[in-house]
Amino acid sequence: MLNIKGTKLLGKFLSGILAAMIMVCGVTTTAFASGTTSTGSEPTIDGIVISHDEEWVTPLEHVETTIYDLDDGFTATVTTTNEYSKTRAAGTRTATQEVEIKEGSVLAGTAKVTATFSYDGKLTCKVTSATHSKSTKSGYTEESWKTSKADYQDHMLAHATSTLKVKNNASGTTKSASAMVTCTPNG
Repeated sequence: MLNIKGTKLLGKFLSGILAAMIMVCGVTTTAFASGTTSTGSEPTIDGIVISHDEEWVTPLEHVETTIYDLDDGFTATVTTTNEYSKTRAAGTRTATQEVEIKEGSVLAGTAKVTATFSYDGKLTCKVTSATHSKSTKSGYTEESWKTSKADYQDHMLAHATSTLKVKNNASGTTKSASAMVTCTPNG
């Protein structure tokens, strides 16, 4: 009889550990999905991925860096930072994405977007604040700059976007890239 009681206690203990692991893995999966193409949070860049790195800086902060080859000697370095609140079922999330357009090792321009989202874990996700910025370096001209933001609606992700198109003044070559952060009702 003592062994049966001990087994029940061990079973409850292991069930608790398994539940905690599922919760942690669920958070990791949700956070990782927020930076994948399937959710639409990848930047709009016409190029080939040549490098990708990501890490959890803290349990609540995830950073991804991807470098794209844009042809003609240009690259785009995209850095995305997601900061999560301690409560994951509903809450807030702040995300920043910066795109650096380079020609060789020379920085041509930068587009950046930061947004704070509020979500309920069920049906809504709203952009509570968004800031957009851009810069163009000497020798390059800003051809265009567009910004946008939208709340979650009809299965379209809540998002904020900043798109920059730069032109090399000497060669006339133009390249563009977008920084985009997104959120679902699940964060």
